[in-house]
Amino acid sequence: MADLEKIRKTLARRLREADADRRLAGFRVVTMNDFSLDRVVNVDTFPGFVHEAADVLSRGGGLLPHSVQSVQQGGCAANAATTLARLGVATWFICRTDELGRHMLAYYLQRNGVNIDHVASDGHLALVTCLEVGPEKRNIMINDQESFSSFGYSDLTPGDLELLDSADMVGIFDWALNLKGTDLAGGVCSRLAPRGVPVFLDTSDPAPRAGEISALFESVFNNPGLRYLNLNENELCQFSGAPSAAYSVDEYLALTRSLQKRIRPLLNVHTTKFAIDVSRGDTVIPTFAITPRRATGSGDTWNGGNIAGFLLGYEPGERLMLANAAAAFYGESEKALRPTLADVATFLEDSSRTFSQLASSGACE
Repeated sequence: MADLEKIRKTLARRLREADADRRLAGFRVVTMNDFSLDRVVNVDTFPGFVHEAADVLSRGGGLLPHSVQSVQQGGCAANAATTLARLGVATWFICRTDELGRHMLAYYLQRNGVNIDHVASDGHLALVTCLEVGPEKRNIMINDQESFSSFGYSDLTPGDLELLDSADMVGIFDWALNLKGTDLAGGVCSRLAPRGVPVFLDTSDPAPRAGEISALFESVFNNPGLRYLNLNENELCQFSGAPSAAYSVDEYLALTRSLQKRIRPLLNVHTTKFAIDVSRGDTVIPTFAITPRRATGSGDTWNGGNIAGFLLGYEPGERLMLANAAAAFYGESEKALRPTLADVATFLEDSSRTFSQLASSGACE
């Protein structure tokens, strides 16, 4: 196991240096192409929720009282863009929504520093209902992705393409919900590979598109333009052809190593307990132990932190810890706030912060 306290102190010090702020401000990152309005419904237990809902239906319909709910920005690309902008990166966002969606993007993204000049308003505002279950906030996301479900490479305007060409990194998100996702990612990767612009991909849950995974491997995962791939544990299992299960750390490491050998991009895996990088040996960094207020959006915040770490050229341990700290800050934030670089440094400097426990056998406790 890496020397976690040494990494934490070194990372906090480096984030406090003026050079980190200055360097991040000099990078240009573009993310695309999903934004949604998320309604989050907190549920104590799923069986209890189903029982109460069935009881209401048996009466011919009615109310389910006492449910704590909130409304927040959604969409993997939009959330990652907000995180990057809050961390100090010059960030642009590309998507298609409607006029109401554009007003919401101004409220949620633009006021946090994201440039939304490349947002088209001739589509529909995507809506998502998220059930967050139990104290762990495991989420079930009911998606209406119409406005970004058919966004292909040909939908990018000449201005969009110029923007991509000038970027230091381009992030493509939510392949699983975009029926033209393989076309979009493949086209962007092929365009940017000879220009030396790295592409980052987060696929989201591939289960609804399982029949297209082989095409994704061929057109995208082995495209020289795709430089970085981030997956959670569920996605890792599906792309590895392994049953979804609660594996040990060592088993997740083996799956990560195996998949890394089959694809071109650098692969990172993040779970609720730890993050993995196998590019320079096996690096496992536990997450921070928090009492989460939310789960929805945490992975997107993690992606933003990881991209910032890539831009800064941090070693895998520091980069993964930066991403873990950003996600933890967001997860326990009362108002779903993404962190600034100073927020992450303060979080790391708090000596009361502890890491998630990993059993000596490698299994998560």
